[in-house]
Amino acid sequence: MLVKLIKDTHKLDLKELRQLYNHIRSILPPAVVYQQKPAKCGCKRCKEGGKGHGSYWYAYFTYQNKTHCIYVGKEKREIDPLKELEKKKSRKRRLRNNGRV
Repeated sequence: MLVKLIKDTHKLDLKELRQLYNHIRSILPPAVVYQQKPAKCGCKRCKEGGKGHGSYWYAYFTYQNKTHCIYVGKEKREIDPLKELEKKKSRKRRLRNNGRV
């Protein structure tokens, strides 16, 4: 079946190929790039040009034309970017509703 689909894509014009590409991108999870970097807090050592704490893992991905950064932790682990993004947004809403943000 996949071979037939691939052959059929050669029959599509440019507009149809773009539509297919956009559809496939909409159903695939975003690609994630992991990066390790130090974190800086408000302590005196960090404020005065120190190297910070860590290093900690962060996941970067693009979703809906925006680049997002999700904290992963001290240990690298694979994440589901959309689930983690929803958790992050939920925490922000909860804090905002409690008057903290």
